[in-house]
Amino acid sequence: MSQPPKPTSKRAHDGAMPVATLSELCSEAADHVAKARLSLFDESGDAERALLHLDEAIFCLKRLLAHGRARGFNGSASKLQSA
Repeated sequence: MSQPPKPTSKRAHDGAMPVATLSELCSEAADHVAKARLSLFDESGDAERALLHLDEAIFCLKRLLAHGRARGFNGSASKLQSA
């Protein structure tokens, strides 16, 4: 059984999630999807590891959704403002 990763930011020590930019969250989700694909298509074909990466990608996307909702975006075009 592996140990959970240690917190890397000061806020993580306080129990709060570290703040990541939207681009960092997107990049992290994409990295996990790529790692899941590699896990499936390498010699070992490790489906369990692939599922763990997909779970992490989904977690990143949920954080993106929460961030958008916190800023008042609900997905409808009428709420979006152009620059």
